[in-house]
Amino acid sequence: MLAFAEYGNGPAVIFLHGLLGSKANMAGAARSLAAHRHTFVVDQRNHGDSFHHPSMTYNTMAADLVGFMDDHDIDNASVVGHSMGGKCAMQFAQSFPERVDRLVVVDIAPKRYAEPDWADYLQAMMRVDLDSLSSRKEAGELLENAIPDQVYRQFLLSNLEKNGGTYRWKPDLDSIAAARKALLADVEGPGCEAPTLFIRGGRSDYIAEKDHDRITQLFPNAEMLCVEEAGHLVHIEARERFNQILREFL
Repeated sequence: MLAFAEYGNGPAVIFLHGLLGSKANMAGAARSLAAHRHTFVVDQRNHGDSFHHPSMTYNTMAADLVGFMDDHDIDNASVVGHSMGGKCAMQFAQSFPERVDRLVVVDIAPKRYAEPDWADYLQAMMRVDLDSLSSRKEAGELLENAIPDQVYRQFLLSNLEKNGGTYRWKPDLDSIAAARKALLADVEGPGCEAPTLFIRGGRSDYIAEKDHDRITQLFPNAEMLCVEEAGHLVHIEARERFNQILREFL
């Protein structure tokens, strides 16, 4: 079962975090809709407080979402996904279109990606000696050379928690590393007619102009919107603008 938090009442909206994120990263956006929506933020498998499992494909994560909705008597929902969560949301919409009301995909395209920066970040996290670590600040200093972007480094450090007398990473880093190729895979399906919004960061290169044909092939009712002042972490770097976009679209 997926760990989650929920807010508000009304039509369901489910938030899916990105790789090495957690439900906490999307909670602010979920709360911003809670006056008119019943919002859920979930920890995907191998992340946060959810279960660990060696299999980690977009099809298995889409099936996790179906199970979550069934467990909570949700027939259909709007789904908001960032990065890896966006790919999971897209695959879910392709595989189970009848369960989708509206779809928001944040800074990711439905394509196969080349080796990303996060593979190096993951290795840097795995190299931290947790047994001798004295503080989260020390961990940040150890990661600084490998992960120079302070916003992204703090985002990753939110996964570090103290467990008794020592620290641990909440995500299953070994399973995520083993699933690297599956997490780079493209989204496949016959197409989904649900109203869809793609939000990209103006300082991010995750969605390119050449990706638009594939996007409209899979999501013919897609709109594209750019938040110029943000990078890949649009929902964190431009929080108020992102929340406003969500309210207007949903």
